[in-house]
Amino acid sequence: MTDLQVAFPKPCEEAWEAMAPHGCNRHCASCDKIIHDLAALTFDEAEALLATEDEVCVRAKVSADGVIALKPSAGNTARRMVAAAGASLALATAACQTVPDSAEPRFEITGKFAHKSFYNSAKLTSADGRTWSKRREPGTGRFIFSGLPPGTYTLTAVDSCGDRSLVETFTITDASVEATQSYPEEMCIIVGAMMKVERPERA
Repeated sequence: MTDLQVAFPKPCEEAWEAMAPHGCNRHCASCDKIIHDLAALTFDEAEALLATEDEVCVRAKVSADGVIALKPSAGNTARRMVAAAGASLALATAACQTVPDSAEPRFEITGKFAHKSFYNSAKLTSADGRTWSKRREPGTGRFIFSGLPPGTYTLTAVDSCGDRSLVETFTITDASVEATQSYPEEMCIIVGAMMKVERPERA
């Protein structure tokens, strides 16, 4: 089955954290709309949301290969929601693109969620606003952030609604630690309008 392609024609500058909670979503006072958190929706739920109107406002976590993070489905659908390459994606992700500087030492942060914890992922935020997200490993509850440059980071735990609880803020300064060769999976956070990209019919 083919992936569901979407575009982000109207990225928004409003901060998700500043919006009023509305269940797993948020209410944007600027445009008086509900911003749906795609990470709290399964593929089927996200597809159904798109069917309600041509353009919906969302918060999307987009990986470097364009795949949008969704809530795991009990049916384990093989279909994915993917950001279509083009002008709208370039505009939405312009501020999210980061390139690791291999000349800097790199570090690794590991952690583990307690058994029966209702948190399902960890989020790391650097002092300059870059973010990385890692889901807990099934069975072990572990998470690993690799390839981090020196700096100050805030670690938060994220529940199924996307709400976060502060775990720790710390600074990495020990440049004598051996650098790692791996890098974290970059996740670009896009807030704004999203629409389905219709595939052209084959002749």
